[in-house]
Amino acid sequence: MEPVQLLAIAAAAATLASAAMRTMPALRLIGMGAAALAAAYGLAIGSNWLLIAGVLGFAAHAWRYVEARATVRRLADADEPRPTALFAFVGREQHPADTVLFRKDEGGEEMYLIVEGWVELVEIGKRLGPGQVLGEVAMVVPSHRRSLTARTVTPVTLARMTRRDMELTALQNPAFGFEMLRLVSRRLSEDIDRLTSELNRRGND
Repeated sequence: MEPVQLLAIAAAAATLASAAMRTMPALRLIGMGAAALAAAYGLAIGSNWLLIAGVLGFAAHAWRYVEARATVRRLADADEPRPTALFAFVGREQHPADTVLFRKDEGGEEMYLIVEGWVELVEIGKRLGPGQVLGEVAMVVPSHRRSLTARTVTPVTLARMTRRDMELTALQNPAFGFEMLRLVSRRLSEDIDRLTSELNRRGND
């Protein structure tokens, strides 16, 4: 069998192997191998299109792999949950003071990390500041409804993650999914404690 044929078979086998990968980092590594083999095959047969496709495919898989590993390192280096690691690769947006970010009972398609400034959860009068996350519960509950209204107290800079961003990142990086679970569990625990305290207070009145 000719070496060129072996390259073609190896590239096809690597592509098929990627379908068996259960985690995104492994898929990215196999994808890099398949793209490299495809580029080599394109070079061998004189196909510039195949060569370019292989090189671009390798670069795309390599970028996503590095991105996922960087998030893993951020999470692993934290002594306790660090929400900032979840928002390492999303954009920033700014809002003036007295801006309603979302209202209670409306649908929620994004969550936010506060980079600068302060936000108030109106119904309970709680203020959140830099490094804290809001809106994450609506991302995972079945109804996808907001439980509280969020309003900026000062001008703020926020990192915004959409539901699709969250789903794609969780697929690429299982550690992200566990961090999200811890984040939401902590917020739900705080809500339960708040409701319990409120019920006890009313019972004592």
